[in-house]
Amino acid sequence: MKRVFPGDRSALEILKKTIVETWPASAVLLATLVYPVFFSELTFAVGMESVGKILLRFFRFLVILIAPIPLLPHVCGLMQGLLNRRNLRLIQIVEESYPVRIPWKIWLIRPFQGIGLAMLIATKLIALVQISTSSTTASSIVLPPAQFQWGRFLSATAVAVTTSLLLSFLWSLDDLGIRRHNRKTGEIKIIGKYLSALLPILFGFYGIFSLFGSHERLLAVRYIAQMVVVLYPPFLVMAVVHKYYTENRELLILDRLKAQPIVPIEEQRLTIA
Repeated sequence: MKRVFPGDRSALEILKKTIVETWPASAVLLATLVYPVFFSELTFAVGMESVGKILLRFFRFLVILIAPIPLLPHVCGLMQGLLNRRNLRLIQIVEESYPVRIPWKIWLIRPFQGIGLAMLIATKLIALVQISTSSTTASSIVLPPAQFQWGRFLSATAVAVTTSLLLSFLWSLDDLGIRRHNRKTGEIKIIGKYLSALLPILFGFYGIFSLFGSHERLLAVRYIAQMVVVLYPPFLVMAVVHKYYTENRELLILDRLKAQPIVPIEEQRLTIA
């Protein structure tokens, strides 16, 4: 019996499904464009000029987040050396790969994982800058400035690329049903179970909230809401693009991970028959 991979689809079909699955991102982006007066404090832009700024910022973040995804097989090749060693090996539980897609996982969980992890990395970067320069960095460093600044752009790019690569790797392990098997004990574990679930969200938002310690709590919440509105659309689109990339590059990723597919006995019998 030949297995049909989710990646066996036409480019047009994938494009249509991508547009459908990213509608929440389009809704948020459209709302910030149509109602700039109401969202001016959440989009860091005011008036008609906000349309161009919002679109430019969205596509800039989107390109930075999506561009590293094709590097995923190379990242898997590097990481497999750390994960496949001694009595430990990577395996693929075939029946657990490509689980039923629940909308809230793509529309809510993964975008907020990205936002939370980006905030966490940004917080650590800011702390490193404070230590190296022996100066106090204002909380406004994480907020978009009124004018373009190369230093801030490069640091934001570094945070986004790091977040994209880490999340792409962890999401791929989850989507492909990759587990770590101990040959000696027979134990099978999920890799990055907690790191890829709620910890980025919790620690990321807590870290950013701590940066606004000198502000009133209501103002701190507003700052976080600003960043969520800005980052949610590109991270959601990234999650959908990553899903289709993983489906189309499954064999390559499995080869780079050196993961051995484990097929249930029932399916093995059907294949032989």
